[in-house]
Amino acid sequence: MPAEFGATPWGRAWVRTVESTVASAPNPALPKARSLARNHAVTLSVGTGSVEADVMVSGTGQPVRLQLPCWSDQERADAERLMAKALDEHRGLAVGDLPDSLEADLRRDGIGIAVPLDDLTAHCSCRVRRRPCVHVLATLYALSQRVDERPRLAVELRTSAWEPATPADPDWTPLAELGVADFYGT
Repeated sequence: MPAEFGATPWGRAWVRTVESTVASAPNPALPKARSLARNHAVTLSVGTGSVEADVMVSGTGQPVRLQLPCWSDQERADAERLMAKALDEHRGLAVGDLPDSLEADLRRDGIGIAVPLDDLTAHCSCRVRRRPCVHVLATLYALSQRVDERPRLAVELRTSAWEPATPADPDWTPLAELGVADFYGT
């Protein structure tokens, strides 16, 4: 059975921020956060450097906003170089997909994909004293699922105004490029 959260190395990087192995005790909010994400109680809106979510708990929506630091210029340049090399080696990937080997290369070069909880700015107006709250944790679990579905999102979250060259989908031809006479055989 595949992993529910962190099925790919890209999503696993985000799950590791939530389920830290250096914690001195288990976080009792994690099962509830996983349940919220699993049961689609989290609606995400993702952009460069930010994640906004509405987390529904007992019929009440709780807005959450996460701000992520973008990569430095050097990290970005190294990531672009590694990404171009990986995409060149793995032609024909689906749009939004990245090879798992790229995640390993980024990690090897010290380029973080996920943001550690200490470096993450999280805004949630709930009254819970323990931080991060269940709403923030549920948002991170839902984000890990979204990143598993579309690994390129992990890179887009950490870059500012970067439009990497998207490899052409070999199975797709724009209609404007088809000649009507040739297509219909007239």
